[in-house]
Amino acid sequence: MSKTAPANNRPRAPRTRRWTCAGCEVTVRYAAGSSAVPRRPEGWTRRGGEWLCLHCQREKAVEKATIGAKGDGWASRRQALLEFELRRSPEEPDGVIAKRANCSTGHVRKVREELERDGKLSKAA
Repeated sequence: MSKTAPANNRPRAPRTRRWTCAGCEVTVRYAAGSSAVPRRPEGWTRRGGEWLCLHCQREKAVEKATIGAKGDGWASRRQALLEFELRRSPEEPDGVIAKRANCSTGHVRKVREELERDGKLSKAA
């Protein structure tokens, strides 16, 4: 009898968890055996069977909202980014959202109120 086991009887090594963004191809990995491996990296989402990092999600939201938009390009981009961030994490304070979008808290408050008034965002508790 052979001392080496056939390939199909070998114990399986723990798999490395990894995600690759379909937009920018950045990869996040957790080594095999790592404790507390998340279901997915923070901020990542799966769309159409592909993973998207938070950066690419933001870019897609801005791109979608500004296609054919007239007027100031920066204002349209900022508006789209604010709406994306507010929908993504409506519980976050205005100051946190303002930092993400590089704008004032007053502008965040205005956009939040517009989204709530239009029924696109539930009112904060």
